[in-house]
Amino acid sequence: MDTGRIERIFEGFKKKKLLTGKGALSMGGNIMPYVWGLFAVLVVWTTLSKNEVQPPLLYVLPVLAFPVVMLFFPTKKFYKDRMELSYLWGLFSRKFDYKDLEGIHHATYYNQQKGSWVKTLELRFKETSFLLNDHVGSKTKFDCVTRLMCSGFKPIFENELYYKSMIQLFANVIALKKDPQYQAVETQCALKYFSESKYRNYVFKYDLSNELKQYQAYEGKNLPAKMGYVNICTSIMKDRGVDYADRLELLTHLFECAYASDGVVDDEEVEYLSRIAFHFVIKDWDLLSLKYRFEVIKQEQYSAQSDSTEYTKQRERFRTIYVSRKREACNLLGVSSEATLEEVKSAYRTLVKSCHPDTLPPTATEAEREEAAIRFRAVTEAYDFLCEELSVEKVHA
Repeated sequence: MDTGRIERIFEGFKKKKLLTGKGALSMGGNIMPYVWGLFAVLVVWTTLSKNEVQPPLLYVLPVLAFPVVMLFFPTKKFYKDRMELSYLWGLFSRKFDYKDLEGIHHATYYNQQKGSWVKTLELRFKETSFLLNDHVGSKTKFDCVTRLMCSGFKPIFENELYYKSMIQLFANVIALKKDPQYQAVETQCALKYFSESKYRNYVFKYDLSNELKQYQAYEGKNLPAKMGYVNICTSIMKDRGVDYADRLELLTHLFECAYASDGVVDDEEVEYLSRIAFHFVIKDWDLLSLKYRFEVIKQEQYSAQSDSTEYTKQRERFRTIYVSRKREACNLLGVSSEATLEEVKSAYRTLVKSCHPDTLPPTATEAEREEAAIRFRAVTEAYDFLCEELSVEKVHA
Protein backbone atom coordinates (compact mmCIF):
# COMPACT_ATOMS: atom_id res chain seq x y z
CA MET A 1 0.00 0.00 0.00
CA ASP A 2 1.50 3.30 -1.12
CA THR A 3 0.59 5.56 1.82
CA GLY A 4 2.31 8.58 0.27
CA ARG A 5 0.26 8.31 -2.91
CA ILE A 6 -2.95 7.75 -0.93
CA GLU A 7 -2.16 10.89 1.07
CA ARG A 8 -1.80 12.91 -2.16
CA ILE A 9 -5.02 11.46 -3.58
CA PHE A 10 -6.97 12.49 -0.48
CA GLU A 11 -5.47 15.96 -0.67
CA GLY A 12 -6.97 16.19 -4.15
CA PHE A 13 -10.35 15.01 -2.83
CA LYS A 14 -10.19 17.64 -0.10
CA LYS A 15 -9.49 20.47 -2.55
CA LYS A 16 -12.47 19.34 -4.61
CA LYS A 17 -14.59 19.47 -1.41
CA LEU A 18 -15.59 15.82 -1.73
CA LEU A 19 -14.68 14.79 1.84
CA THR A 20 -16.91 14.76 4.92
CA GLY A 21 -16.02 16.63 8.11
CA LYS A 22 -14.16 13.54 9.33
CA GLY A 23 -12.07 13.33 6.15
CA ALA A 24 -13.94 10.48 4.46
CA LEU A 25 -15.07 10.05 0.87
CA SER A 26 -18.69 8.97 1.30
CA MET A 27 -20.51 6.82 -1.24
CA GLY A 28 -23.94 7.58 0.21
CA GLY A 29 -26.69 9.94 -0.83
CA ASN A 30 -28.65 7.56 -3.05
CA ILE A 31 -32.37 8.29 -2.71
CA MET A 32 -33.53 4.67 -3.13
CA PRO A 33 -32.83 3.56 0.50
CA TYR A 34 -35.11 6.35 1.73
CA VAL A 35 -37.78 5.39 -0.79
CA TRP A 36 -37.71 1.79 0.42
CA GLY A 37 -37.78 2.97 4.04
CA LEU A 38 -40.88 5.08 3.48
CA PHE A 39 -42.48 2.23 1.54
CA ALA A 40 -41.88 -0.08 4.53
CA VAL A 41 -43.50 2.47 6.86
CA LEU A 42 -46.56 2.65 4.60
CA VAL A 43 -46.88 -1.14 4.33
CA VAL A 44 -46.62 -1.68 8.09
CA TRP A 45 -49.08 1.11 8.89
CA THR A 46 -51.60 -0.20 6.33
CA THR A 47 -51.30 -3.75 7.68
CA LEU A 48 -51.78 -2.63 11.29
CA SER A 49 -54.77 -0.46 10.32
CA LYS A 50 -56.53 -3.37 8.61
CA ASN A 51 -56.02 -5.50 11.71
CA GLU A 52 -57.46 -2.68 13.84
CA VAL A 53 -54.34 -2.36 15.97
CA GLN A 54 -54.78 0.50 18.42
CA PRO A 55 -52.34 3.25 19.36
CA PRO A 56 -49.57 3.47 20.42
CA LEU A 57 -48.49 0.38 18.40
CA LEU A 58 -50.26 1.76 15.31
CA TYR A 59 -47.80 4.65 15.29
CA VAL A 60 -44.72 3.16 16.95
CA LEU A 61 -44.26 0.05 14.78
CA PRO A 62 -44.37 1.89 11.39
CA VAL A 63 -41.80 4.37 12.67
CA LEU A 64 -39.52 1.51 13.79
CA ALA A 65 -39.82 -0.06 10.35
CA PHE A 66 -37.87 2.79 8.77
CA PRO A 67 -34.54 2.30 10.64
CA VAL A 68 -34.87 -1.48 10.29
CA VAL A 69 -35.01 -1.16 6.49
CA MET A 70 -32.17 1.39 6.48
CA LEU A 71 -29.92 -1.23 8.11
CA PHE A 72 -29.85 -2.95 4.71
CA PHE A 73 -28.48 0.21 3.03
CA PRO A 74 -25.19 1.21 4.70
CA THR A 75 -23.20 4.21 3.53
CA LYS A 76 -19.73 3.25 2.33
CA LYS A 77 -17.02 5.62 3.57
CA PHE A 78 -13.40 5.56 2.41
CA TYR A 79 -10.68 6.87 4.72
CA LYS A 80 -6.92 6.95 4.19
CA ASP A 81 -6.41 3.65 6.02
CA ARG A 82 -9.76 1.88 6.01
CA MET A 83 -13.23 1.48 4.54
CA GLU A 84 -16.27 1.78 6.80
CA LEU A 85 -19.89 0.68 6.46
CA SER A 86 -21.94 3.31 8.27
CA TYR A 87 -25.47 2.40 9.41
CA LEU A 88 -28.29 4.67 10.54
CA TRP A 89 -26.51 7.91 9.75
CA GLY A 90 -23.34 6.94 11.59
CA LEU A 91 -24.78 5.43 14.79
CA PHE A 92 -23.24 2.05 13.94
CA SER A 93 -20.31 1.13 11.73
CA ARG A 94 -18.10 -1.77 10.57
CA LYS A 95 -14.45 -1.18 9.70
CA PHE A 96 -12.34 -2.93 7.06
CA ASP A 97 -8.60 -2.21 6.98
CA TYR A 98 -7.07 -1.76 3.53
CA LYS A 99 -4.29 -4.15 4.55
CA ASP A 100 -6.93 -6.91 4.37
CA LEU A 101 -7.86 -5.98 0.78
CA GLU A 102 -7.24 -9.10 -1.30
CA GLY A 103 -8.54 -8.13 -4.71
CA ILE A 104 -9.96 -5.36 -6.89
CA HIS A 105 -12.09 -6.24 -9.89
CA HIS A 106 -13.31 -3.75 -12.48
CA ALA A 107 -16.06 -4.51 -14.99
CA THR A 108 -18.55 -2.77 -17.27
CA TYR A 109 -22.03 -4.04 -18.12
CA TYR A 110 -24.94 -2.77 -20.19
CA ASN A 111 -28.08 -1.76 -18.26
CA GLN A 112 -30.96 -2.80 -20.49
CA GLN A 113 -33.57 -0.77 -18.59
CA LYS A 114 -31.67 2.52 -18.69
CA GLY A 115 -29.97 1.83 -22.00
CA SER A 116 -26.54 2.80 -20.74
CA TRP A 117 -23.20 1.29 -19.76
CA VAL A 118 -22.50 0.96 -16.04
CA LYS A 119 -19.03 0.68 -14.50
CA THR A 120 -18.64 -1.56 -11.46
CA LEU A 121 -15.90 -1.94 -8.88
CA GLU A 122 -15.72 -5.03 -6.65
CA LEU A 123 -13.54 -4.82 -3.52
CA ARG A 124 -12.66 -8.22 -2.08
CA PHE A 125 -11.63 -8.26 1.60
CA LYS A 126 -10.75 -11.31 3.71
CA GLU A 127 -14.20 -11.38 5.26
CA THR A 128 -16.46 -10.35 2.42
CA SER A 129 -16.70 -8.33 -0.80
CA PHE A 130 -18.47 -5.12 -1.80
CA LEU A 131 -19.80 -4.05 -5.15
CA LEU A 132 -19.92 -0.40 -6.15
CA ASN A 133 -21.23 1.09 -9.37
CA ASP A 134 -21.42 4.56 -10.83
CA HIS A 135 -25.09 4.80 -9.81
CA VAL A 136 -24.10 4.69 -6.13
CA GLY A 137 -23.55 8.14 -4.64
CA SER A 138 -22.45 9.90 -7.81
CA LYS A 139 -20.38 9.09 -10.86
CA THR A 140 -17.76 11.61 -9.76
CA LYS A 141 -17.29 9.87 -6.43
CA PHE A 142 -17.25 6.46 -8.11
CA ASP A 143 -14.41 7.64 -10.35
CA CYS A 144 -12.60 8.96 -7.27
CA VAL A 145 -12.84 5.57 -5.52
CA THR A 146 -11.62 3.87 -8.70
CA ARG A 147 -8.59 6.17 -8.80
CA LEU A 148 -7.90 5.56 -5.11
CA MET A 149 -8.05 1.80 -5.48
CA CYS A 150 -6.07 1.52 -8.70
CA SER A 151 -3.38 4.06 -7.81
CA GLY A 152 -2.81 3.57 -4.10
CA PHE A 153 -3.02 -0.10 -3.26
CA LYS A 154 -1.41 -2.35 -5.84
CA PRO A 155 1.35 -2.00 -8.41
CA ILE A 156 -0.01 -1.56 -11.89
CA PHE A 157 1.07 -5.04 -12.99
CA GLU A 158 -0.87 -6.72 -10.18
CA ASN A 159 -4.02 -4.69 -10.66
CA GLU A 160 -7.08 -6.25 -12.28
CA LEU A 161 -8.34 -2.81 -13.29
CA TYR A 162 -5.74 -2.76 -16.07
CA TYR A 163 -5.65 -6.48 -16.79
CA LYS A 164 -7.36 -6.57 -20.20
CA SER A 165 -5.74 -3.37 -21.45
CA MET A 166 -2.24 -4.53 -20.52
CA ILE A 167 -2.76 -7.89 -22.24
CA GLN A 168 -3.73 -6.09 -25.43
CA LEU A 169 -0.71 -3.75 -25.31
CA PHE A 170 1.70 -6.63 -24.74
CA ALA A 171 0.01 -8.61 -27.51
CA ASN A 172 0.51 -5.67 -29.86
CA VAL A 173 4.24 -5.56 -29.15
CA ILE A 174 4.73 -9.35 -29.29
CA ALA A 175 2.86 -9.66 -32.59
CA LEU A 176 5.30 -7.25 -34.25
CA LYS A 177 7.75 -10.17 -34.29
CA LYS A 178 6.52 -12.58 -36.95
CA ASP A 179 8.80 -15.44 -35.82
CA PRO A 180 6.88 -17.79 -33.42
CA GLN A 181 10.11 -18.45 -31.51
CA TYR A 182 10.58 -14.74 -30.85
CA GLN A 183 6.94 -14.44 -29.81
CA ALA A 184 7.38 -17.27 -27.31
CA VAL A 185 10.40 -15.54 -25.72
CA GLU A 186 8.57 -12.20 -25.46
CA THR A 187 5.51 -13.93 -23.98
CA GLN A 188 7.69 -15.36 -21.21
CA CYS A 189 9.19 -11.92 -20.66
CA ALA A 190 5.73 -10.38 -20.33
CA LEU A 191 4.67 -12.98 -17.75
CA LYS A 192 7.18 -11.81 -15.16
CA TYR A 193 5.54 -8.37 -14.89
CA PHE A 194 2.29 -9.76 -13.56
CA SER A 195 1.32 -11.28 -10.24
CA GLU A 196 3.59 -13.93 -8.78
CA SER A 197 0.52 -16.10 -8.34
CA LYS A 198 0.82 -19.20 -10.52
CA TYR A 199 -2.90 -18.99 -11.23
CA ARG A 200 -2.66 -15.41 -12.50
CA ASN A 201 0.34 -16.30 -14.64
CA TYR A 202 -1.58 -19.20 -16.11
CA VAL A 203 -4.64 -17.05 -16.82
CA PHE A 204 -2.51 -14.28 -18.32
CA LYS A 205 -0.67 -16.74 -20.57
CA TYR A 206 -3.99 -18.24 -21.68
CA ASP A 207 -5.58 -14.84 -22.41
CA LEU A 208 -2.44 -13.54 -24.12
CA SER A 209 -2.36 -16.60 -26.36
CA ASN A 210 -5.97 -15.95 -27.36
CA GLU A 211 -5.14 -12.32 -28.15
CA LEU A 212 -2.22 -13.40 -30.34
CA LYS A 213 -4.46 -15.86 -32.21
CA GLN A 214 -6.68 -12.95 -33.18
CA TYR A 215 -3.69 -11.31 -34.82
CA GLN A 216 -3.29 -14.26 -37.18
CA ALA A 217 -6.54 -13.22 -38.85
CA TYR A 218 -4.88 -9.90 -39.76
CA GLU A 219 -1.66 -11.39 -41.11
CA GLY A 220 0.05 -9.03 -43.52
CA LYS A 221 -1.96 -6.04 -42.38
CA ASN A 222 -1.33 -3.20 -39.96
CA LEU A 223 -1.72 -5.21 -36.75
CA PRO A 224 -1.50 -2.47 -34.10
CA ALA A 225 -4.11 -0.38 -35.88
CA LYS A 226 -6.45 -3.37 -36.11
CA MET A 227 -6.26 -3.96 -32.35
CA GLY A 228 -7.05 -0.33 -31.51
CA TYR A 229 -4.04 0.57 -29.36
CA VAL A 230 -5.18 4.21 -29.34
CA ASN A 231 -8.43 3.24 -27.58
CA ILE A 232 -6.46 1.15 -25.09
CA CYS A 233 -4.18 4.06 -24.21
CA THR A 234 -7.13 6.45 -24.01
CA SER A 235 -8.95 4.08 -21.64
CA ILE A 236 -5.95 3.83 -19.33
CA MET A 237 -5.42 7.59 -19.43
CA LYS A 238 -8.99 8.87 -19.14
CA ASP A 239 -11.22 6.30 -17.48
CA ARG A 240 -8.85 5.02 -14.81
CA GLY A 241 -6.58 7.94 -14.07
CA VAL A 242 -3.21 6.17 -14.06
CA ASP A 243 -0.40 8.29 -12.63
CA TYR A 244 2.55 9.31 -14.78
CA ALA A 245 4.97 7.01 -12.93
CA ASP A 246 2.76 3.98 -13.67
CA ARG A 247 2.43 4.90 -17.35
CA LEU A 248 6.19 5.26 -17.64
CA GLU A 249 6.66 1.92 -15.86
CA LEU A 250 4.30 0.24 -18.30
CA LEU A 251 6.12 1.73 -21.29
CA THR A 252 9.47 0.60 -19.84
CA HIS A 253 8.23 -2.98 -19.55
CA LEU A 254 6.92 -2.87 -23.11
CA PHE A 255 10.41 -1.80 -24.25
CA GLU A 256 11.97 -4.65 -22.26
CA CYS A 257 9.52 -7.11 -23.76
CA ALA A 258 10.39 -5.94 -27.30
CA TYR A 259 14.10 -6.24 -26.49
CA ALA A 260 13.89 -9.72 -24.93
CA SER A 261 13.53 -11.88 -28.04
CA ASP A 262 16.43 -10.78 -30.25
CA GLY A 263 18.39 -8.31 -28.13
CA VAL A 264 17.28 -5.25 -30.06
CA VAL A 265 14.30 -2.91 -30.22
CA ASP A 266 14.04 -2.64 -33.99
CA ASP A 267 12.70 0.30 -36.00
CA GLU A 268 9.16 -1.03 -36.26
CA GLU A 269 8.98 -1.60 -32.51
CA VAL A 270 10.48 1.82 -31.73
CA GLU A 271 7.92 3.50 -33.96
CA TYR A 272 5.03 1.64 -32.34
CA LEU A 273 6.27 2.23 -28.77
CA SER A 274 6.78 5.90 -29.60
CA ARG A 275 3.13 6.14 -30.64
CA ILE A 276 2.08 4.58 -27.32
CA ALA A 277 4.34 7.08 -25.52
CA PHE A 278 2.58 9.92 -27.36
CA HIS A 279 -0.87 8.77 -26.23
CA PHE A 280 0.45 8.21 -22.70
CA VAL A 281 1.75 11.82 -22.72
CA ILE A 282 5.27 10.63 -21.88
CA LYS A 283 7.87 13.41 -21.69
CA ASP A 284 10.37 13.58 -24.56
CA TRP A 285 13.29 13.17 -22.17
CA ASP A 286 11.86 9.95 -20.70
CA LEU A 287 11.20 8.47 -24.13
CA LEU A 288 14.70 9.36 -25.32
CA SER A 289 16.16 7.84 -22.17
CA LEU A 290 14.36 4.56 -22.85
CA LYS A 291 15.51 4.46 -26.47
CA TYR A 292 19.07 5.32 -25.47
CA ARG A 293 19.19 2.66 -22.75
CA PHE A 294 18.52 -0.18 -25.18
CA GLU A 295 20.62 1.32 -27.96
CA VAL A 296 23.62 1.44 -25.58
CA ILE A 297 23.28 -2.29 -24.94
CA LYS A 298 23.12 -3.06 -28.65
CA GLN A 299 25.97 -0.67 -29.41
CA GLU A 300 28.20 -2.49 -26.93
CA GLN A 301 27.39 -5.78 -28.65
CA TYR A 302 28.39 -4.34 -32.03
CA SER A 303 31.55 -2.66 -30.78
CA ALA A 304 33.64 -5.83 -31.10
CA GLN A 305 32.43 -6.55 -34.62
CA SER A 306 33.92 -5.47 -37.93
CA ASP A 307 32.74 -2.34 -39.68
CA SER A 308 29.97 -4.14 -41.55
CA THR A 309 26.97 -2.49 -43.19
CA GLU A 310 24.75 -3.58 -40.30
CA TYR A 311 27.20 -2.18 -37.78
CA THR A 312 27.37 1.13 -39.66
CA LYS A 313 23.57 1.42 -39.67
CA GLN A 314 23.40 0.62 -35.98
CA ARG A 315 26.12 3.14 -35.15
CA GLU A 316 24.33 5.90 -37.08
CA ARG A 317 21.07 5.11 -35.37
CA PHE A 318 22.78 5.18 -31.98
CA ARG A 319 24.47 8.48 -32.80
CA THR A 320 21.11 10.03 -33.80
CA ILE A 321 19.49 9.04 -30.50
CA TYR A 322 22.57 10.12 -28.55
CA VAL A 323 22.58 13.56 -30.20
CA SER A 324 18.84 13.98 -29.54
CA ARG A 325 19.26 12.98 -25.92
CA LYS A 326 22.20 15.33 -25.41
CA ARG A 327 20.32 18.21 -27.09
CA GLU A 328 17.29 17.56 -24.86
CA ALA A 329 19.52 17.40 -21.77
CA CYS A 330 21.15 20.73 -22.64
CA ASN A 331 17.73 22.30 -23.22
CA LEU A 332 16.46 21.07 -19.86
CA LEU A 333 19.44 22.57 -18.04
CA GLY A 334 19.54 25.69 -20.19
CA VAL A 335 23.17 25.27 -21.28
CA SER A 336 24.84 25.14 -24.69
CA SER A 337 26.04 21.90 -26.28
CA GLU A 338 29.62 23.07 -25.67
CA ALA A 339 29.10 23.73 -21.96
CA THR A 340 31.81 22.64 -19.52
CA LEU A 341 31.26 20.39 -16.51
CA GLU A 342 31.34 23.37 -14.15
CA GLU A 343 28.72 25.22 -16.21
CA VAL A 344 26.46 22.15 -16.14
CA LYS A 345 26.81 21.88 -12.35
CA SER A 346 26.10 25.57 -11.89
CA ALA A 347 22.99 25.42 -14.08
CA TYR A 348 21.74 22.36 -12.19
CA ARG A 349 22.16 24.01 -8.78
CA THR A 350 20.18 27.01 -10.00
CA LEU A 351 17.37 24.88 -11.43
CA VAL A 352 17.04 22.72 -8.33
CA LYS A 353 16.22 25.80 -6.27
CA SER A 354 13.25 26.59 -8.52
CA CYS A 355 11.90 23.23 -9.68
CA HIS A 356 12.22 21.02 -6.59
CA PRO A 357 8.73 19.94 -5.34
CA ASP A 358 9.59 21.08 -1.81
CA THR A 359 9.91 24.68 -3.03
CA LEU A 360 6.23 24.84 -4.03
CA PRO A 361 3.87 26.83 -1.78
CA PRO A 362 1.43 24.93 0.50
CA THR A 363 -1.45 26.03 -1.75
CA ALA A 364 -0.03 24.18 -4.79
CA THR A 365 -2.41 21.66 -6.37
CA GLU A 366 -1.74 17.94 -6.69
CA ALA A 367 -1.25 18.35 -10.45
CA GLU A 368 1.33 21.11 -9.89
CA ARG A 369 3.25 18.94 -7.41
CA GLU A 370 3.22 15.96 -9.77
CA GLU A 371 4.44 18.17 -12.63
CA ALA A 372 7.22 19.55 -10.42
CA ALA A 373 8.29 16.04 -9.42
CA ILE A 374 8.42 14.95 -13.07
CA ARG A 375 10.45 18.02 -14.06
CA PHE A 376 12.83 17.61 -11.12
CA ARG A 377 13.46 13.96 -12.02
CA ALA A 378 14.03 14.86 -15.68
CA VAL A 379 16.45 17.66 -14.75
CA THR A 380 18.36 15.35 -12.41
CA GLU A 381 18.63 12.60 -15.03
CA ALA A 382 19.77 15.13 -17.64
CA TYR A 383 22.39 16.43 -15.20
CA ASP A 384 23.66 12.90 -14.48
CA PHE A 385 23.81 12.15 -18.21
CA LEU A 386 25.82 15.26 -19.05
CA CYS A 387 28.14 14.79 -16.07
CA GLU A 388 28.90 11.26 -17.21
CA GLU A 389 29.48 12.37 -20.78
CA LEU A 390 31.79 15.21 -19.73
CA SER A 391 33.69 13.14 -17.19
CA VAL A 392 34.48 10.02 -19.22
CA GLU A 393 35.37 9.18 -22.78
CA LYS A 394 32.39 9.49 -25.10
CA VAL A 395 30.76 6.10 -25.65
CA HIS A 396 29.79 6.94 -29.22
CA ALA A 397 33.27 7.86 -30.35
